[in-house]
Amino acid sequence: MAETKEKGTKPEVKFEDIKFSEEGKTKAILACIPLIGLILLFVEKDDQFVRYYGGQYTVLGLAMFVVSFVLGIIPVIGWCIAPLLWIGMLVLIVMGMVKANNGEKFQIPMLHEYGMKLMNAV
Repeated sequence: MAETKEKGTKPEVKFEDIKFSEEGKTKAILACIPLIGLILLFVEKDDQFVRYYGGQYTVLGLAMFVVSFVLGIIPVIGWCIAPLLWIGMLVLIVMGMVKANNGEKFQIPMLHEYGMKLMNAV
């Protein structure tokens, strides 16, 4: 893990520091569901693999909520696009679950960095 300069602050976790643990595999799979991922992000303190998935999928859930709200305001076009985005989110959730089950780190495109920031902030 990275060294800290100030006393009392926790070290920032880097992508390379995240390691798979067989004990946390089930929690990592469940963390791919955005609301459960948010809960596990706050509850799980030791397993960085679970926190990694929790952070990413929490950000995905928040992004989908905001985008769906904005698209819901736009008549017809937004109403047609929003369901497609939800299907895309479902695909990302299933992909994440499969990768977590295999012990691989899955990076959600464009949201990975924000998930890492959230994971380190909590």
